Amino acid sequence: MAFTIRDFEELVRIIEEHPEWRARMRQLLLTQDLLELPEIVRRLAEAQERAYGEFAEHRRLTDQRFAELIAIVQRLSEEFYEYRRLTDQRFAELTATVQRLSEEFYEYRRLTDQRFAELTATVQRLSEDLAQLREEFYEYRRLTDQRFAELAATVQRLSEDLAQLREEFYEYRRLTDQRFAELAAAQQRTEEQVAQLAAIMREVVQRLERLETWQRGEAGRRDGERYEQEIVARAPALFYGGTGGGRGEPHIRERLGKWLLPLYRRGVEIDKHDDPLLADLIWWKGDRVMVTEVSLTVDAQDVRRAAARARTLRQVGIEAIPTVIGEKWATPDTQALAQQEGVEWMVSGGLSQGFLEFRKIDEGSEA
Repeated sequence: MAFTIRDFEELVRIIEEHPEWRARMRQLLLTQDLLELPEIVRRLAEAQERAYGEFAEHRRLTDQRFAELIAIVQRLSEEFYEYRRLTDQRFAELTATVQRLSEEFYEYRRLTDQRFAELTATVQRLSEDLAQLREEFYEYRRLTDQRFAELAATVQRLSEDLAQLREEFYEYRRLTDQRFAELAAAQQRTEEQVAQLAAIMREVVQRLERLETWQRGEAGRRDGERYEQEIVARAPALFYGGTGGGRGEPHIRERLGKWLLPLYRRGVEIDKHDDPLLADLIWWKGDRVMVTEVSLTVDAQDVRRAAARARTLRQVGIEAIPTVIGEKWATPDTQALAQQEGVEWMVSGGLSQGFLEFRKIDEGSEA
């Protein structure tokens, strides 16, 4: 039966639809050499590609080595020219140095010859001077021997005079020691009398100082008492009204006794530093009470006493205000202490804020 084109196309279609048959068909149609030809071509291509890669790497390394070699040659060339320049420069400097040393050597030799000539002339002069000095020395030695002989005779006379003077000195020292002993005894008696007189004078001075101190204290005390009496007398004007009095007044003792009665009942011992009965002035308006210390010169003790005595009254529920009144502060720190302790004041014509507020209180019911 003949194989037609239609059959061939049918065969092609079947082979395309069944790829596994294509390899079998290839084996039937092609020889073994033709079948291996694609693999051989692939291996040749891979070998060629591998050889080309190795050639390219070899060429890259060769170019790199040539570049490094050129750089080395370039650097060596530069270093050579630099070395030659430095060598030429050093040879020039060395030549100049040798020239300078040669000139200095000839100058030194010239100076040395000149100095030797000068030294020779000096030695000649010294020889002449030495001969003259020798003659002068012999003359001086002769004169010196003569003077030594004269001096020996003088020393002999002085030795004899010294022996006589020694005897006179011992006698004079004996008499002087005797007179000094008598004078020392007289001085001892005088010093004893002066010491007694000095003791008497010191005692007199001490008595005068004590008298002067007592007089100043007494005068200060009297001035303080007068100032305190004036303040107590002027209290209504100073506080702008109110009621109270000075230390020791009967109605003040009675009022303070009532206020302090709870402390007395509890058996509390009140120190005199804290006792309101010893305050210079007690003054009240309504339910507020001024516990006042009065002094011409307000010091820290005045401030602390006023604060302590007001605290004693506050222990029994009295609204006590510590206050100081005076002509001046003892120190600037005293005013600062008053502010720290909460003590009101009327000093040097100035008034604290609390003092001004107390003045503004209207008289009401008694505390």
